Amino acid sequence: MARLARHLRVGGLYVLQAVKMRLEYRADFLMECLAALLQQAAGLLMLAFLFEHIHALREWSREEVFFIYGFALLPRALFDAVAMNFYQFSDRYLVQGEMDRLLLRPLSSLFQMLMEGIGFDFVADLTLGIAVLSYASYKLGLVWTLQSGLLLGVLAFSAWAVLMGVFLTLTALTFWSQERVGLIPPIYNLLSFSNYPLTIFNKLVAFALTFVIPFGYIAYYPSTAFLKDGLLASQAYWTPLAGLACLAVGGLTWRAGLRRYSGAGS
Repeated sequence: MARLARHLRVGGLYVLQAVKMRLEYRADFLMECLAALLQQAAGLLMLAFLFEHIHALREWSREEVFFIYGFALLPRALFDAVAMNFYQFSDRYLVQGEMDRLLLRPLSSLFQMLMEGIGFDFVADLTLGIAVLSYASYKLGLVWTLQSGLLLGVLAFSAWAVLMGVFLTLTALTFWSQERVGLIPPIYNLLSFSNYPLTIFNKLVAFALTFVIPFGYIAYYPSTAFLKDGLLASQAYWTPLAGLACLAVGGLTWRAGLRRYSGAGS
C-alpha cells in the first residue's frame, strides 16, 4: 500500500512538472492541439464521405458509424496521454542507455517510462470524441442514465487497457531486438481499422482484429452495447476481459525483457 501511495505521489509530481513545461510554450501547445483536432476532424469528414460510397457501411446508420468513431477517440486519447515513449523506447532507453537510469531508482521502471512520456495533445482527441459521441447519441435517441454512463466509462477504460497491453507488448519485445523503430509504427497505423464496424471487412481481417491484434475491442465491440441487441451486443461485455488479458501479456513480456536486459554497456 505504501508503494502504491508513493507511486501516486510521484506520478502527481510528474504531471505537475509536465504541465509547467507545456505552459512555458503555450503557443506551441495550442498549435499541437489544433493540429491534432484538425487531423481527427479530417478523419471524421473522410468517414462521412466513405459512408456515401461504400455499400458495406450502409448496414449501419450514419449516426451509428459516427458513434463508433467517437468512442474510438476516447481510449486513444487516454493512450496518447502517456504513449510518447513507446515510440522512442528502443532508441532512447536501450540504445542510448537511459534504461539504466530508471533501474537505479526505487520506482517501477515501467511507471517512470510512462510518466516521462506524458503529453497533452490528447485533449483535442478527447474533446472531439465527446462531441461526436454526444451528437450521435442525440441523433440516435439514446438516453443516458447513471448506469449507462458508468458502462461507457468501464468500456472506454477497458478499451484503453487493450491499447496499452498491445503496445506494451510490442515495446517490451525490443529488449530482444533493440531496433530503433520496431513494429510499433505499422501496428499503430492499423488503429484506423478501429474507426469502422468490423462487419465491413472480410472474415479473415475481422478475425485478426478480434483475436490476433484485438483492435476490434477499442471501439466496435464496446459500441455495440449501446447500438445493438443480441449476440453482437453481448460481445461488448468481453471488452474488460480483453483489456485485462492484453495488460497481462504486456506486463509479463515487460518483466521477461527486464530480466534479459543487461545494461547499455559499450
